[in-house]
Amino acid sequence: MSRSDDRKMKELADRLVAMSPEPPPYPEEVSVTHREDSKPRPVLVFAGAALVVLLLAAIPIFLSRGGGEVDPVASSTTSTVPTTVTTQPQASTTVTTEQPATTTTVPATTTTTAPVVETEEAVLYAVQTPENSFTGNPALVALRGVVLPGGETLHSGWEGLYALTMEGLFLPDGFANMVPSAVDILGVTADDHTVTVDMNDAFLAGSGSGLLGDFTMLNQLIYTTTVQGGFESVLFTVNGAPVTAFGSEGLDLSEPQGRDAYLDQLNSVNVDSPIQGIGDESLRVAGFANVFEATVSLEVVDASGNVVQEDFATATCGTGCWGAYEFEVDYSFVGDETIRVFWHSAADGSPSDVVSIPVLWDDPDGWDFTSHPGTP
Repeated sequence: MSRSDDRKMKELADRLVAMSPEPPPYPEEVSVTHREDSKPRPVLVFAGAALVVLLLAAIPIFLSRGGGEVDPVASSTTSTVPTTVTTQPQASTTVTTEQPATTTTVPATTTTTAPVVETEEAVLYAVQTPENSFTGNPALVALRGVVLPGGETLHSGWEGLYALTMEGLFLPDGFANMVPSAVDILGVTADDHTVTVDMNDAFLAGSGSGLLGDFTMLNQLIYTTTVQGGFESVLFTVNGAPVTAFGSEGLDLSEPQGRDAYLDQLNSVNVDSPIQGIGDESLRVAGFANVFEATVSLEVVDASGNVVQEDFATATCGTGCWGAYEFEVDYSFVGDETIRVFWHSAADGSPSDVVSIPVLWDDPDGWDFTSHPGTP
């Protein structure tokens, strides 16, 4: 090699040595003592071996260039070639996290619903003590209303009869029932003209208030049983057997009893039609009476006690005989009026045997005969 080549080789070696890393210093707190015949340090051996390898690799390159200039191994100018990195989309990973079951407790809602109570229509005859009574006998007045079903022992159409034996029967003010609550109906049968009513043993004792009370009790039962259906009479039995001794005087009831059986033990004026109406209709008031000259009088009394309308009708018979009467009352009723039916005394013209009935207007159900609706 020429002198110029020697100089270049020397410069290259110097550069390589300058580029070699310095060996790391030993920690100061560690003191290691070597004998003079110890082996060379591994780091120095490694560095020297690396230098030799570099020199051996550089010589062929240098010679292949024909003694030209050698580019420096390290250069302060770095050319960076942009690299396009294509990132493939990762396969989507669905992570399902199982949530613990959630139990939601909804507070129980208690709904109280009133039970629907089925009622049945009934017409019954109640008792009233008349004002200024001439005879002292009670009056019969028909009332229409609703009752609870009478049970299997009663046939349809006998609801009013059941109501008279119903414990806790509710009647409007001024009316009474002479049938004791201990009396019970065991069965009802009917043919073309007669209804047979089978009673329990309590029936035999009568009303418990004397002979007039017994007559009144029978009148209530007879009139209520025959109010519809075209029946003419009632045969009473007890446990299927004929009744030969009824009430305080031991009345014989072994034969059918008609409406005329105990008429003379009633007031001289009685009312057969329930006093109620609706809308613009006329109010019908009908009944039977035994009054002087067959003349029956009527008054409409308002809530303040004022007479707002008067009328009279002629019964089919009077002055010693019973006859039917009827009124058609045209008045603008509101429902707080009272109908008064009577006859004028022949002695002084004063109202006698007066029957007073409250008017029900625009009330299709009529009276509620159950003192505690919804309970038997």
